[in-house]
Amino acid sequence: MAFSLVRLVYLLGFFSCIALLLAGRLFYLQILEGSMLTTASLNSRIQEISVDVARGDILDCHGVPLTNTALHFSIVVFPDHVSDASSTARQLAILTNLDQESIITKLKTQRPFKVKTNIDAVMAQKINNARISGVLAVAEKVRYNYTLLASHVVGYTNVADNRGVSGLESMYDDILRGNQSEYLAAFVDAGQQLIPGLGYKRLHVAGQSQSSNILLTIDREIQKIVEAKMDQSIEKGAVVVMRPSTGEIVAMASRPNFDANHLSDYLERNASPLVNRAVSAYQPGSVFKMVLAAAALETKAVRPGDVFTDPGFIYVNNQQFKGWDYDQGGRGRITFTDAIAYSSNPVVIQVALKLGAANLISWSKKLGFGQKTTLNFDGEADGNLPVPDTLYPGDLANLSIGQGSLEASPIQVATMISTIANDGIKPDPLLVKELRSSDGVTIKRYPLTGGSRILSQQTAAALRDMMMAATRYGTGQAAYVEKVGSAGKTGSAETGHYDNKGNSLSHAWFAGYAPLERPEYVIVIFVEKGMSGGDVAAPIFRDIATETLKIK
Repeated sequence: MAFSLVRLVYLLGFFSCIALLLAGRLFYLQILEGSMLTTASLNSRIQEISVDVARGDILDCHGVPLTNTALHFSIVVFPDHVSDASSTARQLAILTNLDQESIITKLKTQRPFKVKTNIDAVMAQKINNARISGVLAVAEKVRYNYTLLASHVVGYTNVADNRGVSGLESMYDDILRGNQSEYLAAFVDAGQQLIPGLGYKRLHVAGQSQSSNILLTIDREIQKIVEAKMDQSIEKGAVVVMRPSTGEIVAMASRPNFDANHLSDYLERNASPLVNRAVSAYQPGSVFKMVLAAAALETKAVRPGDVFTDPGFIYVNNQQFKGWDYDQGGRGRITFTDAIAYSSNPVVIQVALKLGAANLISWSKKLGFGQKTTLNFDGEADGNLPVPDTLYPGDLANLSIGQGSLEASPIQVATMISTIANDGIKPDPLLVKELRSSDGVTIKRYPLTGGSRILSQQTAAALRDMMMAATRYGTGQAAYVEKVGSAGKTGSAETGHYDNKGNSLSHAWFAGYAPLERPEYVIVIFVEKGMSGGDVAAPIFRDIATETLKIK
C-alpha cells in the first residue's frame, strides 16, 4: 500500500511537470511569439507584389493637382495560378505584342511579376475581360502629368525607392513620401489555390506616417500661359513670375523641358534639360544697371536729373568700353534717367567710377546678389559677386554693366525688381504656402514675411521712372503693355562664345513689372544666347504680361 502511494505521488509529479512544460510552451507560442507566428502563417497563405504607392499631391494655389493627375495600368501575373503556361504566354503575346518565349521564362520564376506597365485603360479592360487564369490588370497612379507642366518646379523621383531626387520632390521628400506601402495580394490555401471569396485583393499597409500634400503659390493657369509662350519662343532659358507685394512665385519655368516619366531619354542630351535655369546663374548684362542706379541714388552719388555726356564710348585706364549704339555715334548730353532708359554704357561706367567698388558691391548684396534667395530652392545657385579689393577700374566698369565675373539667377533678378516695384521693400520669395494632410487638413502654414526695407521710397520711385522710360522711349519699348502700361529693363550679356560665323553670342534678358499703377506681377525673361534683350526678351515679356493680367 505504501509502495503504491509513493508511485502515485511520483506519477502525479511527473504529469504535473509535463503539464507545466506544456503550459509554458503554449504561453511562449501564443503570447510571446503569437504575433510573429500569425504573420508567418498568413504570409504562407498570401502571394503579393508591390504596386506603385502614390506620393502626396503637389497642388497649385487653388488646390488643383500638378501631380497624380492620371492613371496607367500594369499587367500582373501570379505563376502559381496559371493553369497552362504556353496558352497564357500565347494569349499575353497576342494582347501585348511581347515575346512569347520571354513570358514563358518569367512564368518559371514562381514569384508574382509585372509583365508590362503603362498600358492604357482599353488594354487593361481587354486583359481582365479575357479572364486568363493568374493574370490581371491593375490601376496605378501616374505621378507626372503628360502636359509636362512645372516640371522643374515639381522635380522627379527615383523609381527604384520612390524617393525625391530634384525640385520639390527632393525638398519635401519626407512629407510627400510618408511611410507606407501597397500590394496586390492573392489569398491562397495550403495547396496554393485561391480562397473563394478572397481571391485577389489590394492591400494598403500603413506605416508610422502617411504621405501629405503641399500647396504652392504657383497658379496653374499663369504657369500654362508662361510655358505655352516659352514653347513658342525660348529654346533655352527661364521665366519667373512673382507678386512683388508678397514674394509669391506664381509661375516658374525652364527650357528645355523634360518628361519625368521618361528620364533616361534626357540624361545624355547636350542641352541639359534637367537643369533648372530659373535658379541657375548667368551674366545679367544691363539688367544689373538697376542695381548700379539704386546704389548711386541711395549714396547720393548722382541724382536722376544729373546730365552726362555719352560719346558712344569711354576709356578706363586705356581700355575702351563701347556703348551698344557705338556705331550711331553716342547719345550726347543726357540725364541719368535717360542713360538707364537708353542703357548707356559710357554714362553708367562714369557713375560706377564715382560710386566706387565697395559701395556697388555692398548694395548688390543688399539687393540679393551673390547669395541664394530665402527660397533656397533645390539646386539654387549663389551667383557670383567679386570682392571689392580685387576690382581694378576696368573690372569695376565691366561689373557696372553686368559683365565680367558677375553672375545672377532669374530668381535673384526677380527679387531685385520686386524690391523696386514694392516701393523699396524687398520681399522674401515664397513657393510653398501650406502642408496638408491627405484629407485636406492644414498641418503647417508658411506665412508671408512682409519683407524688409532696402531702398528709400524716393529711390524706388526714381528707379520706377527709369524703368518706365525704358518701355516708353528707351530700349524696352517692345515690352510695353497696352492700356495698363509696364516698366522694365533690357539686358544683353556677352557670353564669350561665338557662333560658326564668328559672331559674339549674348544672353537676352528683360526684367520688369505690370501694370504701372499698383504692380501685380514682376516678370523676368531669360533667353540663353538669345542675343538682344530688347528684340527677343522684351516681346515675350509683353505677351506673357498681357495674357496674365486677363486672369482674375
